[in-house]
Amino acid sequence: MKKTLPLLTILILVFAIQMANAQLINPGFETWTTDIAAPSAMNPNSGNGTTGWCEYNFFNSSFVGSSPISVTRSSDTVHSGSYSARIQTKVYTPTSWNYYKNWGIPFIGHVYSDTLGILFNGNENVTTVTYIPGIPCTQKITQFSFYYQYKPSGNDTAECRVELVKNRIPVAGGWFKTNLATGVSGWQHAVINLTYVSSQTPDTLWVLFSSSSLDKDPKPGSTLWIDDASVTLPLGVNQVLGTSNEINVFPNPTNGKFSIRQLAVNNDLQTVEIYNLLGEKVYSKINNKQSACDIDISSSPKGIYFVKIYEGDKVFTNKIVVQ
Repeated sequence: MKKTLPLLTILILVFAIQMANAQLINPGFETWTTDIAAPSAMNPNSGNGTTGWCEYNFFNSSFVGSSPISVTRSSDTVHSGSYSARIQTKVYTPTSWNYYKNWGIPFIGHVYSDTLGILFNGNENVTTVTYIPGIPCTQKITQFSFYYQYKPSGNDTAECRVELVKNRIPVAGGWFKTNLATGVSGWQHAVINLTYVSSQTPDTLWVLFSSSSLDKDPKPGSTLWIDDASVTLPLGVNQVLGTSNEINVFPNPTNGKFSIRQLAVNNDLQTVEIYNLLGEKVYSKINNKQSACDIDISSSPKGIYFVKIYEGDKVFTNKIVVQ
């Protein structure tokens, strides 16, 4: 018994440390501070230059474009607690758009549109007009979830994009989209399962919410309420990861058509899957005990993709560039 109690204490401490490393900042959107650049706006964080939830409300200032406020504190529509975050798509002014247009590239791979309602995590400094994306996270979380209500304008689509990165290189990702109005059904629970494309331990968690589509025409007026975000830590036995030098992907870079050759062949059935930077599966194929297989993802957008081969209890991962 004397040995059991110290061991139990150690396990509880380790678990507490793991939870701390995967802890979201202000997950219930209960903390709001005045925007120093735009006194009429409030931000869901602990103040300028702190890490937490950020938005483009400071562009409401006359010094940086006089854009309308797109993220506000909501007290009449909440899932729990006193507040939720209300994100509404607004048309930004050309001046403010020139400030923030490139900030979306880490999340969506292209410049933001000038008509968006965005909430993301990171460290935003209004004084220097700089942004460092993400919050510290060293746990291989399996899920990101949150509660939401949505009121789209026309056929618009709300999104949430999540990435775990190591030195800004993707480790895992996932994506949630909806174009359905929640209406009288009230709060809905969204769960994003993260797909891993690397065996690296992450150092940062990126999260982005949008009240409009990030890839198609956003519609002014679309409104997304979010509350009570959370993450899920992994349980059970991890997969055994093979080394990337055990498979050969060629040509690389490619136009979207390439071949995969495994250098160490055995009799296990293989499943080949291709993922984009967001962790979305864009291709899947069963390779019936062949030493090589041909892949065609030329219809997919140009960019970086990850090849995953499942063989028995092993998973092999490699990167390929489509250009």
